[in-house]
Amino acid sequence: MVQAAGGPPYGQDVARILRAIPSVWESAISPPELAGRAGLGERGVPEVEAVMAVLGVLGVLDRRTDVRGEPLFRAATSIAHGCIRSLAEHLDQGLEVFLNWGRAEAGADAPVGSAAVLSGPRFLFAIESHRFAERGASAPPLAGAEIAQAVIKERAAPGGESRYLVQYDSRSRQYQLIGGHRRPDDRTIEHAIVRELEEELTDFSLDHDNDALTEIQRFERLMVSRTSGVLTRYRIVVFHLRTRRERIVLGPADRWVSERELNSGRADDGRRILFSAPTGLAGGLAGLEPTVVAEAGSHRWGFVRRHPWETMGLILGVLGLAVSFLQLL
Repeated sequence: MVQAAGGPPYGQDVARILRAIPSVWESAISPPELAGRAGLGERGVPEVEAVMAVLGVLGVLDRRTDVRGEPLFRAATSIAHGCIRSLAEHLDQGLEVFLNWGRAEAGADAPVGSAAVLSGPRFLFAIESHRFAERGASAPPLAGAEIAQAVIKERAAPGGESRYLVQYDSRSRQYQLIGGHRRPDDRTIEHAIVRELEEELTDFSLDHDNDALTEIQRFERLMVSRTSGVLTRYRIVVFHLRTRRERIVLGPADRWVSERELNSGRADDGRRILFSAPTGLAGGLAGLEPTVVAEAGSHRWGFVRRHPWETMGLILGVLGLAVSFLQLL
């Protein structure tokens, strides 16, 4: 079992206070009365008030005032009283309630279970999401970040639709555009997007003679981070990549998604897509030129180059049908 720094001897007085809190079936009492009931006397009143403040945030207290306006406390419900007593047991035994604070899994989707419920990062994500839902745009963020992203667009096949490159982030369990946080050693946001492209795309190194990055939008977004778990103010700069390369080489985490999938925030495989559609862009995403500048006649073999394994599967399937047909003759 994991031992908590708040256990004996540090938590003994707090455990006494917790056990002295009246149940929902008893009368509410004041901090001096609660300190006396816990055997701490007057010296324990400031500690009682601090404990009541923390428990009030957890929502387990029924808080009221007497005729003189003095605060009175008791457990809010019988289940809340059980929670308070459980916390006292944790303190006495030196046990921690929430675990895995070092794991970047705050917004990760997971099956319900004790391990998921008691995950510290997920608890933080839950309470920050609640705070944001209650306060909205007036909720003060606890962190800030600059983000650079690149729109990489695939030319539409005849009769089809254009598609856009996203990459799956295993930490936040979602797809997002190629890009990431600006680091302290990135001199500008432009340096950040070049570094991200070179890090995240397979066999890619920016060539200024053949590659062009154009800024298409800057905006801010207030959102609870799915990795850190805290409400964060993101300053996002979106770029459009154009290149004379024949194709963009995809890695195992990369995939093309449609504009419909981007705007819905959900890929056809059911996974979340983090995306904010650029505003003020003439024609929207549809108005952007494809990333790869195709040469004349190259569209004939474009599908083969972009989807070599699918093409091979199609060819093998046709050959299989032909062999089966010949056996019937």
